[in-house]
Amino acid sequence: MKKLNQLTFENFASSSSYIIENFIASDSENSSTNISFEHPFSFDGIVLAICLKGTGHMKINFKEYVITENSIITMLPNQIVEAGDHTDDFFIELLAFSFDYLADLPVLKDFNLPQKIATNPVLNSSKEDTKNIFRYYSFIIETFNNRRHDYLKQVIKGLLYSLTTELTVLYLEKDTQFVNNSSSRSQEIADQFLLLLKDNFKAERSASFYADKLCITTKYLSETLKKVTGRSVNVWLEDAITLGAKMLLKSTNLTVLQISEELSFPNPSYFGRFFKKQVGMTPKEYRDS
Repeated sequence: MKKLNQLTFENFASSSSYIIENFIASDSENSSTNISFEHPFSFDGIVLAICLKGTGHMKINFKEYVITENSIITMLPNQIVEAGDHTDDFFIELLAFSFDYLADLPVLKDFNLPQKIATNPVLNSSKEDTKNIFRYYSFIIETFNNRRHDYLKQVIKGLLYSLTTELTVLYLEKDTQFVNNSSSRSQEIADQFLLLLKDNFKAERSASFYADKLCITTKYLSETLKKVTGRSVNVWLEDAITLGAKMLLKSTNLTVLQISEELSFPNPSYFGRFFKKQVGMTPKEYRDS
């Protein structure tokens, strides 16, 4: 999977027992997702993962999260994901589906779920909450295993809609907690900065650009990020560029020159020095690793 880090549904065989159209499920005995966490990746669908045991670290759009037993992780389309260290017993189950897979079903119009997930993709839930979500997941797997009719797609959609509705309720219940755990204005600035960073890191690496977009001073942006995230604005920028470079090196056939241009470096030598300082190896060494 080293060359498949920008994943689409076309990367997965439609004949797999756990894939129908733009819907994929994994099972502890019959995993068929082929989603590798070894290197940074993005995916054009929604990924819902449930941690059943162990502890691990994961970056989603450059922000690091600790994943523990009962964590529920929701990754939105084209988010940049990178796994970090994890315990030997770290184990997750997951399913993935396209954003429009539920387009023909009613939605909760009074709740901005995508925005909530984008800023809080990891829910460290109670054992009972996770058990409830996993109950739907298990029923979906069981339905796959026992399919005997032509209406499987419709049944899976119904189950998935029930699951996502339960997840929505969970986010609604946690919403007050998110607000109370932050000095709301500072947290809002940090969240907006990270969203801007995802869309602009390839072309814009000056703190002043992001401060201007947020209508605040560079000093205030830096102080706010340091207070909320413990990291300076420059560290966030360097980390985003490094992660973007890793993705391009592993998921494309672009030359080092082309990647340096893609990331707005003045020349490949400068890019090479930057990358080696951050990663400890040259771009070529990383690509070949």
